[in-house]
Amino acid sequence: MEAEKRTLTFGITGEFITQITREWFYSGEKSIEKVMEILKDCMTGTDAPETKIRRYAEDILLGRAALKGGTADGTYHLEIYEPGEEKSLPRSMNIWKIPQLRREAEEKLKEMNEQFCVAMEHLPESEQRAVRRELGMETQEDRAQHQIDNFIKRMMDVKEHATTDYGWLEPDGTFHGVGWGEHQHWADRYVEENFPEQYEEILEAGDWLVDRGWVLLHNPSQGVAFATGNLVRDMTKAQKEFLYDYYTERDCKREANEIWEE
Repeated sequence: MEAEKRTLTFGITGEFITQITREWFYSGEKSIEKVMEILKDCMTGTDAPETKIRRYAEDILLGRAALKGGTADGTYHLEIYEPGEEKSLPRSMNIWKIPQLRREAEEKLKEMNEQFCVAMEHLPESEQRAVRRELGMETQEDRAQHQIDNFIKRMMDVKEHATTDYGWLEPDGTFHGVGWGEHQHWADRYVEENFPEQYEEILEAGDWLVDRGWVLLHNPSQGVAFATGNLVRDMTKAQKEFLYDYYTERDCKREANEIWEE
């Protein structure tokens, strides 16, 4: 039985090209050079010089001309409008309104910035730092103060906790408490005892554990520990459950919630 043959044809619709290139241009999604290149490619095959075709492309973007019809039925063509006959464009695509729109946006931004500054002035300094941290606007002074606050919070914590503050966390959620500053020594001893056949080839035992999914709970400033794991490997569910309980127990709600947001 002879296989049935099918022919698939494509056609260019002028109205679509006109609309999409205008949207790309005025939204900034594509550069002016790329938009002009697309429009010029859609108007090739004529005797018009390149400078003339570029002018036509500019007129399309300004609403003074438009591509119409389709190539499938042979009606594809460029329609040029006489003065006063131009089709009205949306306000966002009206080039004569753009300076006004930009000015309005700048005034609105200035107003919002003033409101933000007033609101910040009514917050305690600690909350101002928290806001800047959330917005990614932390200063060097903020980071230094955060380390101090973190250290004080840990030293003032007199509650009994289920685990020590620092240590190593296995992928299965098993936690190994380690004293501050002793994490590398502990890792060396652990790897030497449990993986003697590989120990001689390992340069950094701590890095070797992290590469295998372990998470280090440590803080050089002796504050509440932060979790350091493999950048390309997600923490396991068991590790996240442990860390959530770890931070919740220490009244670190933000850090606890971040565990499940990753």
